[in-house]
Amino acid sequence: MKNKFKYLIKYSLKKKIDTKWFKIVNVLLLILIVFLVNMDYLINLFGGDFEDKEKIYVVDNVGSFDTFSSYFNALASELDNGEYEIILDQDILQDESAIDDEVIVVLNPSNTEYLEGEIVSFDTVSRTTYEMIVNTMNAVKSELVLNTSGLTPEQIASLTNPVEITERVLNSDAQNNETKENVGAIVTTVLIVPFFILIITMVQMLGAEINDEKTSRGMEIIISSVPAKTHFISKVIAALSYVLIQGALLLIFCGIAMLLRSVLATSAEATGTVSMFSEIITMLKSAGIFSLLAKGSIVLIILFVVSFIAYAIAAAILASMTTNIEDFQQLQTPLMIIMLVGYYVALMAVMFDGSIFIEIMAYIPLLSVMIAPTLYLIGEMSLLSLALSTLLTVVVTYFLYKYGLRIYKVGILNYSSSKLWRKMFKSLGNKE
Repeated sequence: MKNKFKYLIKYSLKKKIDTKWFKIVNVLLLILIVFLVNMDYLINLFGGDFEDKEKIYVVDNVGSFDTFSSYFNALASELDNGEYEIILDQDILQDESAIDDEVIVVLNPSNTEYLEGEIVSFDTVSRTTYEMIVNTMNAVKSELVLNTSGLTPEQIASLTNPVEITERVLNSDAQNNETKENVGAIVTTVLIVPFFILIITMVQMLGAEINDEKTSRGMEIIISSVPAKTHFISKVIAALSYVLIQGALLLIFCGIAMLLRSVLATSAEATGTVSMFSEIITMLKSAGIFSLLAKGSIVLIILFVVSFIAYAIAAAILASMTTNIEDFQQLQTPLMIIMLVGYYVALMAVMFDGSIFIEIMAYIPLLSVMIAPTLYLIGEMSLLSLALSTLLTVVVTYFLYKYGLRIYKVGILNYSSSKLWRKMFKSLGNKE
């Protein structure tokens, strides 16, 4: 019997993995992940003037070019936008028909307003560039006013220097809101989104496989050789093995994409990338994420694995009740709704800080796998609460298996949809 059980697992796993579609999909996933991670390099690879700085020509009739240039560059640096080059050209407007993609700023004196400005361009100037030019002109005007006020250079410097502001938040909880939002975004991206995708893939493939066996009448041959219980467990284990393999492949693909990015990057860009990851790691460390992961890693792994098993059991039960893949797709809708609810509640967990409703949802099996880890890692759920949520998932998964097996035994050899629900509910009272 053990050999048959191993054979069923191996056969089911082989049907999922040893196929052209599995290989094609994973090749496409690799290409997609590499493209998304290295999109900027790949776009530049096909040519274009994306790396060229936008040139802003200044016609200075008030003698404030240096002031304009320094203010504009400071503003661009503050906004982390260094794609501009400021050029003084007094004669650029002599031939307006030659203007193409240039942006020209004209500074003129005014008897009443101190400064008048004009922006000349062939096409419409982007809103960001326009706002930066306007803000710079206002700064130039302020300096012109101060220079004609009779103030000393020290007084002018003190007036034009930025105000030194020290932020002091009395509510200690509010200080962590931004960090929580950033951590929540990372948790949902790294943990919840891949889990959501893998669950959907597993449910679809498990339903398709069981319905294929029923449609081809191969199920009768299998059940005549092994008990329905053995077949049921083999399907669940094969599905679990599949998602673990696919999850490992996704991690490898991300690693390849990041490695390729480090190879393509220049020394300055590589330093920037390292700095970005360093900032993220520092933020996660300061938020206590690594210590939380170290304490709750075993509980989190159990929660994810058991939840995968629970979804696999539910998918197998639903597939056994149907006679074709079309019926299964309709019947799996409630399962998809459950997954979507868990996914969206996990996304909203950070926005609705301290929500009792979300905390309650974190204890509901099938939903808890997406909500509880998010709440735990942002500090809204204790390790004991996470363990309790995991325990509830384990208990519900056990009963789902126990009573689901009874439905599976009846449904797996059922080829008629007539009185199907009555048969299913009646089977719940049968002893194994």
